[in-house]
Amino acid sequence: MPESSQQNINEEYARRFMPPERRQQLTGTEPTAEPPEETAIAAAPVLQIEEPLPAPQETVATIPEPVAPPPSTNGAAEQAAVDAPSRPEPLPAPQPAPLREPSDEDPPYVEANDLFKIYKPADLEVVALRGVDLEIQAGELVGIVGASGSGKTTLLNILAGLERPSAGRIRVGERDLLDISDRELVAYRRQDVGFVWQATGRNLVPYLNVRDNIELPQAIAGTTRRQRRERASELLEALQMSDKAARYPSELSGGEQQRVAIAVAMANNPPLLLADEPTGELDTNMAEDVLRMMQRINRQFGVTVIIVTHYFGIARWVDRVVRIRDGRIGSESYLRASYQGDQGSEEEYLVVDRAGRLQLPREYMERFQHLNGAWDGLASTGMTEDGAEVTLRPASAPHRSRERTAGRGETDSRG
Repeated sequence: MPESSQQNINEEYARRFMPPERRQQLTGTEPTAEPPEETAIAAAPVLQIEEPLPAPQETVATIPEPVAPPPSTNGAAEQAAVDAPSRPEPLPAPQPAPLREPSDEDPPYVEANDLFKIYKPADLEVVALRGVDLEIQAGELVGIVGASGSGKTTLLNILAGLERPSAGRIRVGERDLLDISDRELVAYRRQDVGFVWQATGRNLVPYLNVRDNIELPQAIAGTTRRQRRERASELLEALQMSDKAARYPSELSGGEQQRVAIAVAMANNPPLLLADEPTGELDTNMAEDVLRMMQRINRQFGVTVIIVTHYFGIARWVDRVVRIRDGRIGSESYLRASYQGDQGSEEEYLVVDRAGRLQLPREYMERFQHLNGAWDGLASTGMTEDGAEVTLRPASAPHRSRERTAGRGETDSRG
C-alpha cells in the first residue's frame, strides 16, 4: 500500500476516535457535533471487540500504566517470582537467653573433671593444670583469681577453644572440648563463646567506629543488616554507650573501650562470655565500672560469665570467687551480705575434689611451720563420731624415729 494512502487512513482513523477538544487543537476549527448514527457506529466496535486493543486505542482511552503488574489480574508476578533464583534464608536475629534462676538439679553448663594441660617447649615439660575439677551453672557469674603462673589463663583459653587440653574431661554445654574436630571448634568459637582480651587493641578494629565494630562479627556470621543494627543498638543501650556509636576507638577512654569490647564479644549472643583481665589496664574507678557492666550483661541477657582477674574487690561483683593455685582449684569464696554496710564479708571454703584431695591455704601452711618447726609435710587425721568434723594435725614420718632408735643399739624386728 502506498505511504500516502496509509497516512490518510491513519488520519481518518484518528479523526473518527479523537475527542472533540483534541481535534479542535489540531485543526483550529470549532468542534462540530457528531451525528448520532456515526457516533453509535464508531463506538460499537470498541464496546464489542474481544481482542486486545491496538496501541492507538490504549492511548486514546488514557489508561494509566501501572508501576508493577497487579497479581490479581494475571500471573506475571507469580511467574517472575518462580523464575527468579532462590536466595538463602537470612539468619534469625539473636534472641536473649531466657532468664531463669539456676537450680542445683540442673546439669552444670561448664564441667571440668581431672583436667590437665602440659606444655612441651623444647625438651622440657611444663604442667600448667594438674587435675582441675570445676563446675559452673548456666547463668552464673564467676571470678577466677590466682597468682601469675597458677594456670588461670590456661584454663580460660581451654574454655574459649583457643587451646586443647592434654587429658581429663572438659565440657561446655553439649560440646566436649577434649574430643572435638577443628570445624566444630571454629563453630564453637563463633557461636557459643565471646572473649574479652586484656589489651583493648585486640578487641576493636581501630578504623571502624563503635557501631561498625559491633556489627562486624554479625556480618561474618551472615546476619542481615536490619538485625545487625537492632542488636548493636540493644547492646549499646545496655552498656550506656548509645551516644558514642559514631566514635572511633581512639576517641574513647580505656573503660569505654572495654565496654565496647564487651558488646563486640556479645554481638552474636553467645551463651558463654569469657574475660581475661578486663580491668588489668584500668584504674579502680574504671575497673569497677567495667565489672558493673559485666554484671548487668549477666543479669539482663542470662549469659554465663567467667572473669579471670587480679582485682582484689572482684567478690563484690560476682556470685563466687574460685581461687586457683599451682594448677589446682584451692578454694572458693562467697560474699555474705552484711546489714551494717554495703561491703559485706567474704567467706572462703576449701575445695575437696572427687578423689578427696584438698589444698590448705598458704597462711595455714606458714603457721604450721612457725608453730611446729621443721615439718615433714605429713598430717594425721581424725573425725568425730557423727562425721561432722575432720581434723588435721601435723605429723612426723615414723621411719625417721626408727632410724634414730636404731642408732642407739636397737635392732629392727624384721631382722
